[in-house]
Amino acid sequence: MSHIKQQTIASQFTLEGVGIHSGYTSRLTVKPASKGGIRFKRMDIDGNPEFPAHLDFVQETDRGTNLGVGEVRIMTIEHIMSSLIASEVDHVLIELSGNEIPILDGSFQPFCRAITAVGLRQLSSDVEVMHITRNLRIECDSGASYRVSPCSNLQISAQIEFTHSAIGRQSGVFEINPNTFGSEIAAARTFGFESDVEYLKARGLARGASLENAIVLDDTGVINGPLRFKDEFLRHKVGDLLGDLALIGKRIRASIICEKPGHEGNIKMARFLRDKVKSND
Repeated sequence: MSHIKQQTIASQFTLEGVGIHSGYTSRLTVKPASKGGIRFKRMDIDGNPEFPAHLDFVQETDRGTNLGVGEVRIMTIEHIMSSLIASEVDHVLIELSGNEIPILDGSFQPFCRAITAVGLRQLSSDVEVMHITRNLRIECDSGASYRVSPCSNLQISAQIEFTHSAIGRQSGVFEINPNTFGSEIAAARTFGFESDVEYLKARGLARGASLENAIVLDDTGVINGPLRFKDEFLRHKVGDLLGDLALIGKRIRASIICEKPGHEGNIKMARFLRDKVKSND
């Protein structure tokens, strides 16, 4: 039985910025909560619809993870979710004016810094933990694969591979806790290819992308260097994976080995774990 207590933030904070896909400015305020997990509330819609950050509400995984109920959507939730779960925050209410979480500088760092600045408050209930007790494997049509096995903490071993010479094949192992996430993952930015921009914009995506909020690559290399890490691309993928896993709604103790992770595969794995693995407090 765990005696580690659940946590929320000690006081609220507000961030504002453009959405990387919508191109519209959004404002979010994250408020303390004592129960209900992580929840989103749209403040710019009549009735202020509210729903949990949960796998059951995933609507799309194309270039980001989007949640929604009916016509109400919240786009690109992975960066704030990753920052909250890595900071061991169990309950908050996220009030959003707009349909997309601000991309800010393209990394997880602005969210982590905001959480650190306000601090955490311990709650009375024990944490809910998903313990992996057997070896599991998930294969995806996208080419992504995940092997999950028992571990006393959360450890992610990831490998990515791109034909672009500035990325190539990258791999690494990361133990996830507030300290290591802050030093090894949080600063890693999202990335994209200049050759994809017009195609994405025609599909209603990347309309807010810029050299200020994403690593952009042309045919020869990174346009807006220097990189924050030699393997920044890999580290950002690990952060995205953690944000998608956070939609399980529990802290996770497992070793995850993944190849070519992406949002579609991450969500498939998270649903598989939710459905197959017993959670233990």
